[in-house]
Amino acid sequence: MPPVLDEPVDKYQLPVLNSDNALKLALFAINLRGGATLADVEGNVQARWPEIERYARHADRIGVDAIVPVARWRGYGGDADLGDRSFETFTWATGLLAATQRVQVFATVHVPLVHPVFAAKMAATADHVSGGRFGLNVVAGWYAKELAMFGVTQREHDDRYEVADEWTTIIRRLWTTPGEIDVHGRFFDIPAAFSEPKPLQQPYPTIMSAGTSPAGRDFAAKHADVNFAGLTTFDTAAQQIADIKRFARETHGRELRIFARAHVVCRDTEREAKRYYDLVHRQYGDYAGAANVTGIAKAESQSTDWTMDQKKLLEGMIAGLWGIPMVGTAEQIVDQMLQVHQAGADGIALSFVDYDDGLTRLEQQIQPLLEQAGVRAAGRTPQPAAQS
Repeated sequence: MPPVLDEPVDKYQLPVLNSDNALKLALFAINLRGGATLADVEGNVQARWPEIERYARHADRIGVDAIVPVARWRGYGGDADLGDRSFETFTWATGLLAATQRVQVFATVHVPLVHPVFAAKMAATADHVSGGRFGLNVVAGWYAKELAMFGVTQREHDDRYEVADEWTTIIRRLWTTPGEIDVHGRFFDIPAAFSEPKPLQQPYPTIMSAGTSPAGRDFAAKHADVNFAGLTTFDTAAQQIADIKRFARETHGRELRIFARAHVVCRDTEREAKRYYDLVHRQYGDYAGAANVTGIAKAESQSTDWTMDQKKLLEGMIAGLWGIPMVGTAEQIVDQMLQVHQAGADGIALSFVDYDDGLTRLEQQIQPLLEQAGVRAAGRTPQPAAQS
């Protein structure tokens, strides 16, 4: 029987990797209760499907380039236990891709929990549903209590990336090799591995990676199109970005794009913005939950600067899961975004306390200024998706 000929999609012409916008924008963490804010306040994400679909449609309509979830299997603990309610990211991404037209939607996968043959098939399915807009964010895994729920024992830090390296090599082969492949590796032994259909994206779907430890950087340099870098301050961003890009170029001969993360509090005046930031992230912040996850992360992760002041460390967790805080008027926010871009970042993944308010301000106040600055293309906003 002759093979079905699918219409291929060049991933380098898709929003995350194309040249339409010099500064890419992504929406971060809308799949779990609390989003990226450890404070149980009015307007925060409640992780209900109609709410999440509304955010995604709005982001798609105004030209946001990507949506990236956090893969969580249990909450952060503390008083509010934010993150306790969350959506599994492959099925979540597929649903959002079916409801949008342009934006790329990523699934975040914990490598120890999903077999590469299963992941290859799920990713290809989501890619076909969307006409070729699926992305995969590969995470080596750091939350031992989550892994234990699946009967998986946490490995030593660098060993996790060795597993991730083999896992990603297999999934890339399954996406690109006709017929069967035999895998006899250190961690996986898969006779006659097979996966059809292949993804629509050529040569394979866009891959993101969040690790910035030495092992994480090497993994990203070898496999990822985008490194979701843990930049926490403006002062060190330029050097961090330059080091990551140079390492990828020198060790694997690849050009790696860097996405920063920013937690945005935008108001009509600087005073209002600072007052709201203080209210949410200092007065109502879930410090017990932040201390819980910070303690776990200190023991398991090497992607954050653990030497910073403890109070700042906890506040950074509460305000955007250690994203760069951007607080002020639209003009001030844009100045800070441009500063990060000038430091070498190709994109910024944004989180807000209230995503409805944040997306409205992004559309009406922030994006027009980014267009004026020449880093976002004007006139590329698609029309709203047809309602069924």
